[in-house]
Formats: sequence, structure tokens, C-alpha cells
Amino acid sequence: MINMREKDQSKKAKIIQAVFEIVDRDGLAGLSFGKIAKWAGISSGTPYVYYRDKTDMLSQIYVAAKQQLESGLEKQLAQTDSTKEQLIACLEYFARQYIKYPLQANYIMAIHAAPELITPTARQEGASFTNSLSGLYCRLCKESQAAVVGDQFLVGALLLGPIMWLLRQAKLNNTQVDDAQIKRVVRISVNGLFEEENHETSL
Repeated sequence: MINMREKDQSKKAKIIQAVFEIVDRDGLAGLSFGKIAKWAGISSGTPYVYYRDKTDMLSQIYVAAKQQLESGLEKQLAQTDSTKEQLIACLEYFARQYIKYPLQANYIMAIHAAPELITPTARQEGASFTNSLSGLYCRLCKESQAAVVGDQFLVGALLLGPIMWLLRQAKLNNTQVDDAQIKRVVRISVNGLFEEENHETSL
């Protein structure tokens, strides 16, 4: 027999899944509590049991999705002492998680395009991956005596841009990205960034 707590968790899971699927199909603009309730097959007032309002809902789901995608990252980084290999492992891990959890990854990307929709606290909690990436990058710059790009968001764009383009194109074309492609793009991205910086430093 299903107890009340299990039943409630089941309804919350339906809400979250509905949010992922609606955002994937229609984007954040197509999201409303009424639409979510209809999609999830629950009463229109049920989302308010779990969330104060739309901002609270988007924020909680964003933080949970980030935690899901980043779970296991520290274990991956612990497999090598090389800062460069850790940076590469960080990017490869991101790509593999994106492929493993496409709806969650798409939701996170949608929120990143409209960060004003979530709370400042959620934005801060969600910055953990960018902070890890930026930290590894700065440490590698010191070790290799390369020039440092000070803006962590620019670092994220430079390092994540190529792999994100590959993943998005694969989604648009309904094709698969294999591990060899991930490794190649990530290494070219990391090596190319430092080659460019070293070139500029020598001018």
C-alpha cells in the first residue's frame, strides 16, 4: 500500500518531469502552473503544495538538476593529480552528463539564458561547476605561466563553447556524439586556448 509521503513524492516527481518536458518542447516561455498540472495529470492547485510560486519552483528544480548532473565530478577529478588532465576530465564529464541527462541539461541551459527567472541564492548555488572550471583553469595558468583570463564567465564560454556547439548540433540533427568526439573537441579546446594565450604573451 502506498503511504501519503510516497504518493506526495510521486506527484512532485511528475511536476518536475513535466517541467523538463515542457521546457524541452516549448521553452521557458511556455511554462505555467496550469500547463504543468495538465501535463502531469494532477489538479491545478497541486504545484502550490510544493512551491510558493513559479520562481521558487524554477529555482528548486534548477539547483536539484545541477546537483544531479554534477554528482560524481569530484570522484572523476581525484583520478589524476595533473591540473590539465583534471580540467579536461571536468569538461569531458560535463559532456557525458549532458548526454546522459538531456532534459535536465536542456533545462539548465534554458535557465542560464534567462537567469533572472530564478533567485540569487539559486544562481549562486548553481555556479559550482563554473567555479570548479575557473579554479582549475587559473591553477593551470599559474603552473604553465600563461596569461590569465580574469572573467570566469569568459573562461566558461571559451572552454565550454566548442563542446556545447557539438552537443547542440547533434541534438538538432538527431545524431549521436561518441566518446572519441568528446575527447577530441575537449583537448583541442583546452590546448588551443593555452596556445593562443602563449602566442599573445610572446608578442
